[in-house]
Amino acid sequence: MQDMKRQRGAVRLPRIIHRPDLQSRAQRSVFALLSGAGWMLWLYLFLPLATIASWTFGVHRFDAYVLDSHSHSWASLTIYVITIALAGAALLIWAFYNYRRFRHADRRQPASALTSEHLALSFGMNAAQVAELQRRRRVTLTHDAHGNIIDVKNESTR
Repeated sequence: MQDMKRQRGAVRLPRIIHRPDLQSRAQRSVFALLSGAGWMLWLYLFLPLATIASWTFGVHRFDAYVLDSHSHSWASLTIYVITIALAGAALLIWAFYNYRRFRHADRRQPASALTSEHLALSFGMNAAQVAELQRRRRVTLTHDAHGNIIDVKNESTR
């Protein structure tokens, strides 16, 4: 019995894993350091598997085509730079286009208040019926295939 009272009266603190803003800077730093160390350890342990996979799939060809042949390296690097420049230019053009198109549109406005009349109109009812529905604690609405309300059943609460 006392355990039940303790559980009911216990202060419920928010779980810190879901609210990192409640952690101190030192706690976040220690967590980041431990996380980084864990990743480094995992990579160190994974490295032999990566080496075996690279031998299997012919990474030794990387030496022949990239490291030993500077012309292939420069050609590949040139293609990469051109591709990155074109992708960046396309992104900048798209961003400028959207800026010009939406610069005066302020779409971050709160929605207008929902009145009983608007709610009644959307339900296909009158305002008095909507007010009655709002006073009830539990109501079951039955809809037809088109979403129109066809039956309202008031349920008593236990």
